[in-house]
Amino acid sequence: MDKSIDAFRPKKFDNESLIIHDFLIPLKQIGCIHLTDEIIDYWQSLEKYDFPLINLSSMCLAIETSRFQTEQAEIPIPYAVHIIKMIDMIKYSESMVGGKERINDLKQQLSSLVSNAIRYPEKQADYAVQILKAIVSSNDEFQIGYILHGLDPSLTFNIARGPDFKLCNTRIKVEAKSKLNRTYLGDYNPQPIGLNKEICLRLLARDAVKAGALSTAFNHQGTDIAVVSLSHSEFGDIFAAHVYENKLSDTRENYEFGSAFKDAVKLVNQGKKGVILYSEVIAGYHPYTIGAIASEKETVEQLGLELEKKEKDTKIDSKAPNYYYRNYRSQKNEL
Repeated sequence: MDKSIDAFRPKKFDNESLIIHDFLIPLKQIGCIHLTDEIIDYWQSLEKYDFPLINLSSMCLAIETSRFQTEQAEIPIPYAVHIIKMIDMIKYSESMVGGKERINDLKQQLSSLVSNAIRYPEKQADYAVQILKAIVSSNDEFQIGYILHGLDPSLTFNIARGPDFKLCNTRIKVEAKSKLNRTYLGDYNPQPIGLNKEICLRLLARDAVKAGALSTAFNHQGTDIAVVSLSHSEFGDIFAAHVYENKLSDTRENYEFGSAFKDAVKLVNQGKKGVILYSEVIAGYHPYTIGAIASEKETVEQLGLELEKKEKDTKIDSKAPNYYYRNYRSQKNEL
């Protein structure tokens, strides 16, 4: 076995943890549903299927190393985590109707990007970013499929043109959207900022609208429900932190994904369009969870546009350390 290539493969640490790129990855804490042996075995089977995992793994490490050398900053979550999550999610999705076709589409997309990166070395940095975005976006799609399939087993991947999923029992169409665009990765103010569900909705709506996720999902794809992952957005981290703190509170607000899904379906049954905004909560060795909020499409669009306009009018610098808090205060003053 080529040891230089083997360095880019995951290795077993214990039943629920593995090591890749010298990082210890606790699988349950990042939301994986399979055990270590299952993920490693599936990695090996995908390699035999010509899935370009070694290339993806080496490129993620190269991006990480380059960022550390140029910015002297640690990456909050190692990029290799996204590859491990991809293996985990597509293993589950393979059993869903339409899953194998979607996995093959992803394989072709990533193989094409890898081939271009090798063919044009002067553009490798650009292709590496495209590859990372493709992995994160597909992970969110597969994760949304996994969650919704657990809530409604009639869910299938939509192979035809249009939204990503369909609920066969109700004929509701669902589009998965993802945003990978953090403009601020600086220090966080440790003091609590007193968020609540309404303020969170306003902040997340801004991220979803600014990403163009809603216009694409509803105007171009014709979906009934848009499920937008904001785990990698500007305000996704703050929402995740609030959800985590909320679980420890005596007076808890409901951020369960299942409840948000029921609210969105109810909106569709009323002849409206529904939006689910969610973020993963990854907090070290604390249990992994997801926080979600549902609202009507028009409400999300209005709130998002209002905050985006306020940012422009007040010239808020999204790279400044107090960026989050100025937006939070502006929203609190609106209530």
